[in-house]
Amino acid sequence: MFKISTKSRIDILTYGLPFDKLFITSNQEMKLLYKLLFLLFISIGTNAQPYLDLGNVVYHASPGGDPKIFTHFRAQANLPLVMKDSSIFVINPNWEERWIKINEQSEQVHLRGFITWLTYSKPISRNWSAMMAFIPRWNGEPSVQFSNGFQAGGAILMTNRVSPAFTYKFGLYYNREFWGNFFIPLIGVDWIINKKQRLFGILPGYLTYENRISSRISWGGNFRTFTNSYRLSEKQISNAIYNFMRIDDNQLGAYADAYLTKNLVITGEAGYSLFRKVREGYGKTSKEEYLVLSNNSAPYFKLTLQYRIRLDK
Repeated sequence: MFKISTKSRIDILTYGLPFDKLFITSNQEMKLLYKLLFLLFISIGTNAQPYLDLGNVVYHASPGGDPKIFTHFRAQANLPLVMKDSSIFVINPNWEERWIKINEQSEQVHLRGFITWLTYSKPISRNWSAMMAFIPRWNGEPSVQFSNGFQAGGAILMTNRVSPAFTYKFGLYYNREFWGNFFIPLIGVDWIINKKQRLFGILPGYLTYENRISSRISWGGNFRTFTNSYRLSEKQISNAIYNFMRIDDNQLGAYADAYLTKNLVITGEAGYSLFRKVREGYGKTSKEEYLVLSNNSAPYFKLTLQYRIRLDK
């Protein structure tokens, strides 16, 4: 038989978390532990959303437009580790596959990415917390060697909880893209409008509106942007040599969540990719030197299956 001692229960509640003394015997006690851990996780502002997806798989497609084929598959996990000093270390590995075919005459390009966010968050005071992240990644065609496809980036984010219903964030994101240094200022919000409605996100990355109809169904809207570059095997077109592909996308869509069980959620989303660009370049490519393969807006749809822990109960 295993059990959680009285002292361990007190230590968990006071963020002591003595894992060397912690023993769990039942599903009920395991749920209690998870609830305490994730309440702590959200309390110091490590993310800007009312839930934590421990794992998810995503299928995204924008068929029949320009590009002719634009398909994306992604799987990721969130693995939090709570320290005794109430700081949190999160490992967030991501794996993605992309297939792009510009038109009927062009070859289909297969791109792959392995990304890991290594995030450290710590409360500074009752209302302020700080987050720092190191983000190593490999992006490229599957035939590209690791050293040629490697990128390194990072982020810092400060969080201030103004009231129980409103939190704001600000910071800076950096990545060493294949065309050079890429800096983005960050601004985030988590606003509890009422018991059913919430607005949260970190711009320019994403902004989400959520309306919970019931414990099983919710709907809302998403705005997200991203810029990625992927290493290509060098190819020559006319007198130019291109060795990376750059994708810039802006997505605006509506979604619905259906809770199949308490934690298993399926999400359907449909919307429009606005001003999406697919370009190729070489080295420190200037705006005029890109080979523009596609510059268009097109509809998209997305299906996501996730294991989710709600943090707002």
